[in-house]
Amino acid sequence: MRVAMLGQYPLDEGRIVGGVEAVMVPLLRSLANLEDLDLHVVTCRPRQEERTITTASGLPLHIRNRRRLGRLTAHRLDIRAMGQTLRQLKPDVVHAQGMGIYAAAAAAARCPHVVTAHGIFFREARFASGWASRVRRRMDSGFERHCLRLAQNLISISPYVRQELVQHCGFQGRVFDIDNPVQDMFFNVDGEGEESTVLFAGRVIPRKGLRQLLSALVRVRQEMPAVQLRIAGETDSAPDYVAACQQLVEQQGLGSAVTFLGPLDMEAMVAEHARCTLLALPSKQETAPVVVAEAMAAGRAVVAARICGVPYVVEDGASGLLVEEGDSKGLATALLRLLQDPALRARMGQRGRQIAEARFRASVVAAQTRQVYLALAGT
Repeated sequence: MRVAMLGQYPLDEGRIVGGVEAVMVPLLRSLANLEDLDLHVVTCRPRQEERTITTASGLPLHIRNRRRLGRLTAHRLDIRAMGQTLRQLKPDVVHAQGMGIYAAAAAAARCPHVVTAHGIFFREARFASGWASRVRRRMDSGFERHCLRLAQNLISISPYVRQELVQHCGFQGRVFDIDNPVQDMFFNVDGEGEESTVLFAGRVIPRKGLRQLLSALVRVRQEMPAVQLRIAGETDSAPDYVAACQQLVEQQGLGSAVTFLGPLDMEAMVAEHARCTLLALPSKQETAPVVVAEAMAAGRAVVAARICGVPYVVEDGASGLLVEEGDSKGLATALLRLLQDPALRARMGQRGRQIAEARFRASVVAAQTRQVYLALAGT
């Protein structure tokens, strides 16, 4: 069975940016081990020569040049270019990652298709900073609803996604529930890390809540002066917000306790999970955060905000602690509880890894995804 997967695939699999890329790499690697699937990957990238290369896992990657100002034309040229590639490939099933141009191209293909919804644009739009970003987000939200009207089948990565897209947006097609996968290397992390080191993994943007975490760190340092916060994620998307976070670090005298690492490749990211003793993610909006699943696979306890899809990933009191969104004091209390109790951290880390083995192993997710392909192809 030939499957064409459309999505934002990294040209360098070692340097992953964003949740979609973090999902596609392990999923395709595991799908490639299934002998009855003939896989092709199609991606659109700006300023790229159109060509086909081979991924590290031996799959053909068809690269198409993404046009500028695509939002103004509802991405017609990009969708048309991917359509031409699909007509050449003649897949039995098309699988789009993300509710955007790839979903539109999949829905336009003359074969069965399924779309995996990741971020929910109309919910994320309220966190855009600056008028240009707000305009882009509004346009993306409108295009998201357009794609939902076209799509026939949906993979939901969280009950929260199902609720938002089915109940709120009125999606009427079939829905398959499948978790996001995690790269196998995270399951190989040993030890319990440095007992006073906290990891924040994610882009430094308002939606991720880093300023709240920095405020909580001030309280934590009053009882644990040796605590360290390591921030792994790109800092280019929201420079004003990054500057505000850095100013807060300076004003509160946190310079010796906070390290901005910037974007990391996967090996360095795994090393940070091995180094830390817990992950903190006080986001304001998440569907099914891959960074949380990665931390659980690495055997790390998690402190996160009780918002959106996070409670469906973290078992509060079992694999981590959930706090109310915006509650800096509660966040500090949860961090201190885990930092000061190694036995509790270890139990939560072990429970998190058990959950990850059952739900987030790439081979498990690939097997479930294959069943969707078989159902759509009618085999």
